[in-house]
Amino acid sequence: MKIQNSHYRMTLSEETGTLTSFSNGRKEFVVDCGHEALLTIRLRDGQGNVADVASGRALWLPDDPTRSGARYRFESLGGLAIHADVAIECPSDDPRSYWHLTVHNDTELTIEWIDFPRVVVPNDLVAAGGDARILWPVGEGVLIEDAQLRDATWLNYKPLGYPSKGWDGYFPCSAQTQFMAYYGEGGGLYFGAHDENASVKMLEFYQTEQGVRLEHRVFAGAAGRGEFRMGYPVVLGVFDGDWHDAADLYREFYLHSGIEKPPRLIDNSSIPDWMRESPVVVTYPVRGRKDTGTMEPNPDYYPYTNALPHLAKLSEELDSKVMALLMQWEGTAPWAPPYVWPPYGDSENFAKFVDALHRSGNLAGVYASGIAWTNESLLEPQYNRSRQFEEERLADSMCVGPGGELLHSLICNGNIRWGHDICVSTEFARDVVRNEIVKIAESGCDYIQYFDQMHGGGPCFCYSAEHGHPPGPGIWMKTHMERLLGQLHEALREAGRNVVLGCESAAAEPYIRHLMFNDVRFEINLFYGKPVPVYAYLYHEFVNNFMGNQNNSTTVIDIEKSPLNLLQRIAYSFVAGDMLTVVLKDKGQIHWDWCTDWEVEPPEQEPVTRLLRTLNAWRRGAGKPYLCYGRMLKPLPIEGVYPVPLVMKDGRRVEYPSLMTSRWVSPDGRTAQIVVNYTMERQSFTVPEWSGEFVRTLPAADGLEGHLFAGNAGLPFDIEPLSAVLLEEGDGGGR
Repeated sequence: MKIQNSHYRMTLSEETGTLTSFSNGRKEFVVDCGHEALLTIRLRDGQGNVADVASGRALWLPDDPTRSGARYRFESLGGLAIHADVAIECPSDDPRSYWHLTVHNDTELTIEWIDFPRVVVPNDLVAAGGDARILWPVGEGVLIEDAQLRDATWLNYKPLGYPSKGWDGYFPCSAQTQFMAYYGEGGGLYFGAHDENASVKMLEFYQTEQGVRLEHRVFAGAAGRGEFRMGYPVVLGVFDGDWHDAADLYREFYLHSGIEKPPRLIDNSSIPDWMRESPVVVTYPVRGRKDTGTMEPNPDYYPYTNALPHLAKLSEELDSKVMALLMQWEGTAPWAPPYVWPPYGDSENFAKFVDALHRSGNLAGVYASGIAWTNESLLEPQYNRSRQFEEERLADSMCVGPGGELLHSLICNGNIRWGHDICVSTEFARDVVRNEIVKIAESGCDYIQYFDQMHGGGPCFCYSAEHGHPPGPGIWMKTHMERLLGQLHEALREAGRNVVLGCESAAAEPYIRHLMFNDVRFEINLFYGKPVPVYAYLYHEFVNNFMGNQNNSTTVIDIEKSPLNLLQRIAYSFVAGDMLTVVLKDKGQIHWDWCTDWEVEPPEQEPVTRLLRTLNAWRRGAGKPYLCYGRMLKPLPIEGVYPVPLVMKDGRRVEYPSLMTSRWVSPDGRTAQIVVNYTMERQSFTVPEWSGEFVRTLPAADGLEGHLFAGNAGLPFDIEPLSAVLLEEGDGGGR
């Protein structure tokens, strides 16, 4: 079966309907999988037993002669009374094809998930000697150059299931958006789910004997007898360029879809003023030195007011408001959800601390640990709620597996706590989260990252038949999480507190309007490949995040062989449009990240503070229309740069240029490209594709003053160490 238009040609197996070829005429994007099943369905009986059935021989149906495409049916999958209808739309003037699926279930079994369609791309990735890369939407975006890299780590591929892992291709969660891409010099394959309802799904990749599987799996919410319609198309298409060009295809869908979005930040009257003022986030532990180990209070930061001189010094050095974002401050036990209030130790001193921050124009925030239950803390041995768990029959509110089993959570259990995941649908979850958040808000805190350890804000899988939700993962999870977030904001309004809520990693697409400031975790993608700011490219005009505590950076980076790594990470976050962050060790010193022992020599302080001061002035000043309110564009290439690789502890080199850059369009339609020199030496560069006759540069260190001059494509730009230049297109008049 052959389908062709002006953009691509596609071939389907006449026997199985499986994709055997997809090409733009220059590059073949898929491996012939005609002998494999196009789709697989996982079924369960009432006891949770599994039956996986796969499609076999395709029964071809006549298609509508007025349109291009194909329709076919699979009958009696696995010998059961289950049928599947596939419809592929291939508009003649569109580089994309649209794959639809309907399943008819006439059995007593329920559908857990459907894997559709089968797509395997060639393994001509960079590590295999080719030039191709895979864009994966986890952790704000990562380029995969080696499909096997993660297999030997704690981040290895494993299908989604119970208990939830917390860091994998789960949308809407740690995968914050709904598309992948495979591309090389001959062009690219776009692989997306254009799903306005944000159904729970798995977007994954793994190496096979034939190539690299791109996996789309939708969870059906234990759909039973009757028709299950996958209410969105899986989109396969071709594009030219790199990940930016693939992201343009998804952004086009998102912006023109019926997906409920918050107002653009420039128009969003509900956010507090401080979000427009770009405070630098300063995070440190009230007790302990990192997220494991002993928990003695730190005299530099406890009592709480002891931190005020350090914060005032940083505020002065950075010429900026700061937000003190406290870790291990909970009066219960560190990272031991769901209870966090009251604060550790002297509550009266905590109140004085928050009040003093506000009087100095600064801000207060706290980390928490999401919707989970702690029976026993491994950091505070005296903290044990096992008796309460039994007496209040709280097992009835926990996430359970397909057979009703209650297992320990996989998230932070074994090194920080022992406990379980709370089901987001339960009254217990709603009550305890609301009560804790309102108590924190009433203390005067400006920001609560309550949903730390819930990457993207996604809840955990639950198969209970007793909670009032379907007995299997599905769209109900997203619906209940949105409902909870809406109720929290209503409770905060009733309390008269305009407090911002956030999660670990950027908020997944359906949760953006509820979680407007989040701890991005791009650095964890160094375990997989090369982080790229896909999330900011898609959503920045609606939500601004912050650089975060950089957890695990020095677990993967060899800091001795990468002495500029912190400056690089700061520059990366800045050009991605994120607010900036520092993590402190003792004595108010800026440290490498949250995981680094305090005995390790910290980075040289002055270059870090100088870069932060300069970049944040740009963000508050001349760059604000772009870096705060703008929509990211594909940057114009710059010449004159040299490689400054991040060297990993396993010997890999993740290549970054000596100048970081990004390009933006402001809400009023102006375009500009920001260039950051995070090195200790002056550099010179050119932008060969520059199209504007006039260029405005603002090389002043404070980002507030500058000058206008005529420019052209060959004009060299000089950029001082630890500084930035803004290249703003204009007509030279009235500027």
